[in-house]
Amino acid sequence: MKSLGLVFILSGIILMGLSGLEKVLIFSAYNGKIHEMQAIIDLTPSDIWSITNYTFGFGLTFSILGFILFFQAKLQKPSHN
Repeated sequence: MKSLGLVFILSGIILMGLSGLEKVLIFSAYNGKIHEMQAIIDLTPSDIWSITNYTFGFGLTFSILGFILFFQAKLQKPSHN
């Protein structure tokens, strides 16, 4: 389970980084002429902007799931029979 947890953690980190890269690419599409984040959000179609938010959300979910799987043995209470 630890190796599966590491896979989910790394996948989540990659997805969160990809989300940031997507937002940087959207910003650079406007040639850096817009200096307010809200103006960029308003000019970008909502479907495209939501893709970056979904990518970040999935990355965060994968990372949390990975940490749970990685530390699962420590989270479970040992049963004394």
